[in-house]
Amino acid sequence: MISRSLIVFSIPLLVLGCILMGSLFCVQQTQQTLVLEFGKLIRVIKEPGLYVKIPFLQNVRHYDNRILDFDLSKIPATLGDQKRLLVETFARYRIVNPALFYRTVQNEEGATQRLRILNQSIALGVLGQVKLTDVLSPKRSEIAHIIRDQMNRAAKAFGIEVVDVQLRGTDLPVENSEAIFNRMISERKQEAQEFRSRGDEISQEIKSTADKERTIILAEARKQSEIIRGEGDAYVTGKAAGIYGKDVEFFNFYRSLKAYKEALTAETTTFVLSPKDPFFKYFNR
Repeated sequence: MISRSLIVFSIPLLVLGCILMGSLFCVQQTQQTLVLEFGKLIRVIKEPGLYVKIPFLQNVRHYDNRILDFDLSKIPATLGDQKRLLVETFARYRIVNPALFYRTVQNEEGATQRLRILNQSIALGVLGQVKLTDVLSPKRSEIAHIIRDQMNRAAKAFGIEVVDVQLRGTDLPVENSEAIFNRMISERKQEAQEFRSRGDEISQEIKSTADKERTIILAEARKQSEIIRGEGDAYVTGKAAGIYGKDVEFFNFYRSLKAYKEALTAETTTFVLSPKDPFFKYFNR
């Protein structure tokens, strides 16, 4: 009997608890919330706290109030100077009007799709008015700001504020890259050939100069050698003449001894002379 009464008493409490739990909801510091009744917007809550709604009839939808970001895929763009690039961007945005956001894009996935379309059309329009040198220079930031401002004006229709847009990467299409690389290789080969030709020319100039200087040095050395040799011979002749004048007989004897030494050796050819030949005049004494 007691257990049956307890069950009867507990059922209303459980129902009341479910109703209370379905009536209360919490809004976090990082959230902004919409209260909907059968899909119709009832109110917008931007302050954190604990709130009440009609259970089973009303539901809530939370949106992040922080800055959100997403990457955009590479898009092929033709620049103002007819150069082609693959441009990769990323954007940062926040939801400033959750009611309008809900009515237009529903959720973050829908917002991302809309922003992709906006980014592609606006970025292509802006990039079509600039040159490749602008994209690869400090003007790159100015170009990104122009794209951001135009996207922000268009995104206000979805309750979104575009905070930032950046050009993350710019690459050349494959066919352009290959053409540029081939041209660079050709230019480097041409420069290398010019350096080699210039090097050969300089080498020939150095060799020619060296040969000329060598010829001059050798000629000067021969000249100095002949002068020194002539001076030596003159000195020797003078000394010899002086000695010869002092003792002619001894000088002739000395010269004959040198002649005997050089002629009468085992290696020389045998020759026959008369004993009365002047060559042997000092042997007959």
